[in-house]
Amino acid sequence: MTRNICGVLLASVSAMALTAQPSVAETSAIETVVVTASKRAEPIKEVPMSVTALTADSLTKLHATSFSDFVTHVPGMSFVADDPGHTTLILRGINAGGIGATIGTYLDETPYGSSSALANGTLTTPNIDTFDVERVEVLRGPQGTLYGASTLGGLLKFVTKEPDPSGFAMQGEVGGATVNEGGDGWEAKAMVNVPLSDTAAVRAVGYIDRDPGFIDDPALGERDVNDVHDQGGRVSALWKPDTALSIRATALLQDLKSGSGFDQDMVANGSGELVPLFGPLEQGRLADEYSSVRYRLYNATVDYDMDWASLLSTTSYGSFDDHILTDATNVFGLFINARLGQKKFTEEARLVSPSGQPFEWLAGIYYTNESAGLVQNLVATPEGAPLAFLTLNSRYVETAGFANLTYHFSPAVDVSVGGRYAHDSQNAFEFGLASAGGKSDEDVFTWSVAPRWHINDDITAYGRIAKGWRPGGPNALPPKTQGVPLTYGPDTLINYELGVKSTLLDGRLSLDADVFHIDWDDIQLLMIVQNFGINGNGGKAQSDGFEWDMNWIPVDNLDITFGGAYTDARLTTDAVAVGGLKGDRLPYSPMWNTSLDADYTFDKIGEFTPFFGASWQFIGARSSSYVNGGQSNLPAYSTFDLRAGVDYGRWSLALYGKNLGDERGITSVGATGSVVAAQAAGAAPGTTVPTVGIIRPRTFGVTVSAKL
Repeated sequence: MTRNICGVLLASVSAMALTAQPSVAETSAIETVVVTASKRAEPIKEVPMSVTALTADSLTKLHATSFSDFVTHVPGMSFVADDPGHTTLILRGINAGGIGATIGTYLDETPYGSSSALANGTLTTPNIDTFDVERVEVLRGPQGTLYGASTLGGLLKFVTKEPDPSGFAMQGEVGGATVNEGGDGWEAKAMVNVPLSDTAAVRAVGYIDRDPGFIDDPALGERDVNDVHDQGGRVSALWKPDTALSIRATALLQDLKSGSGFDQDMVANGSGELVPLFGPLEQGRLADEYSSVRYRLYNATVDYDMDWASLLSTTSYGSFDDHILTDATNVFGLFINARLGQKKFTEEARLVSPSGQPFEWLAGIYYTNESAGLVQNLVATPEGAPLAFLTLNSRYVETAGFANLTYHFSPAVDVSVGGRYAHDSQNAFEFGLASAGGKSDEDVFTWSVAPRWHINDDITAYGRIAKGWRPGGPNALPPKTQGVPLTYGPDTLINYELGVKSTLLDGRLSLDADVFHIDWDDIQLLMIVQNFGINGNGGKAQSDGFEWDMNWIPVDNLDITFGGAYTDARLTTDAVAVGGLKGDRLPYSPMWNTSLDADYTFDKIGEFTPFFGASWQFIGARSSSYVNGGQSNLPAYSTFDLRAGVDYGRWSLALYGKNLGDERGITSVGATGSVVAAQAAGAAPGTTVPTVGIIRPRTFGVTVSAKL
């Protein structure tokens, strides 16, 4: 199994809303979705940028609980995954194989995940369970003005449901699933909302999910070694003592544990095509690999309406702990037992003017302080004492001020201008196999300009030019790597975008579309210097494309959504450090990705309301990261899903089938150091064998849900 978190050492780391399906009356017009993408609540049609919102109902009907379930339904979004706890998200092709995140992740008002490449930010995107979330917002294009560092490609935001003082409520769901050529799994989830008074309430969520495995290891004589245990919950308390003041506190805890990754060992045949080394859905290891990820997040948000402006303060503390075991016996003759721990404190305060004024403004300050420790031990046996180790400790501190101003020249025309000044400082110290330290400081200014034209009540056109950035940092280099820069610089990009948002046919058709061009400079890369992994800058790239999101209700009860993107993301200069050449496609960015969903709710039959739905997703051909000196060409694939069920008052029964064509779509390509795989492939000692992450095979499942 490829564990990218160990790359430094190898080189040198639903809104399961459980409510009934929409009724007949609710499906006669498209729902107006309100989002908080611009840090003020407004209809998605009014936001002058490309935004996709996956609502609670959408996530429920897709049975979408993690990234792999809903990413393919977001235009221009793709992902790279070894297992659910180690996922890289990509928007508009902005990915070059570096280990700093290019997409920010938020839970409500809280940034979660690392801003620093020294903590492997891109490899450890928090894969938060979507049970009882209000929606998932995806903002495409850089969000450096309002959201700051490491949002080069965009932002993903989980918006949870608030506690409701108006009444008691409970929801629950149980289900089971079985995977073709794999095992069986089950899930149990529940929510309770308890009013404490007319002004206060508590909302609690808990869940246990056992996803079945489907990868076998004939060398160990084991089946379904990649099963996943996901469990956790959230507790949120809300107090609104009067109409002007709101105080909310939230705690999230989630544990993700898996055996091996979703990888099968492969080898290139005579034509260069990757084919299974052992057999379909098989890998070879000397011992069981595993991954354990723990998310902890605590937040307090106070919002006070002073009439002339609202003052919001949000204070957060989060931790992330990762423990993995990797079989590297053919490279080192040993296993790698690695741990990554990260702790992050964040404070943001901002003033927001009332909406609907000729002049609207927003201004805020931001502070974050995060520390991380990466420990990588070489061991003879999975539980053995370290024979050698490498430890990298780092700290990242950022302070920033930001503002966004919107002036309405007329009811039809307005312009938004934003800016953010940020200063960050970092330090790092490495010891074990080598000892060294380093530090860095940098200042950056990001900005955005977004004119908007309400052509009429149903059509809005907009433009947007925005700058994004990803922080640089120090390289903790041992003495023998003298001559290598002690720091790596930030990479930046400029995004140019034109779009239109429309609601037509008396509210039955919604169509959003945009075209974009991105220039990306000083790309951060993971480089190999004398067998140590360092961060560096090299090369330029650009990304051009267009995206669309359509929702159509042709007749009552039938809801059709169709979205997709064309993305041409390529290097425009050589990236020599990783073997990249001008014209190479950026890793894991399909030229085309599309999805088509249709849901039909039948008229009631007595007390029963049947429903039926279907989904089709297409992921185009891609290129991998630079593994073993070059990129691999990954074929396109498509998946087809069906779902059907019946609502009966407070009860609902749903059946679903995913990937009914049993496709073997590729989600990642890495390299294993397993001596078992190397010997089977006839590879020389010290070399690696390709491992390929595979999507889940054909899966059938059933869920039963209830609410009070």
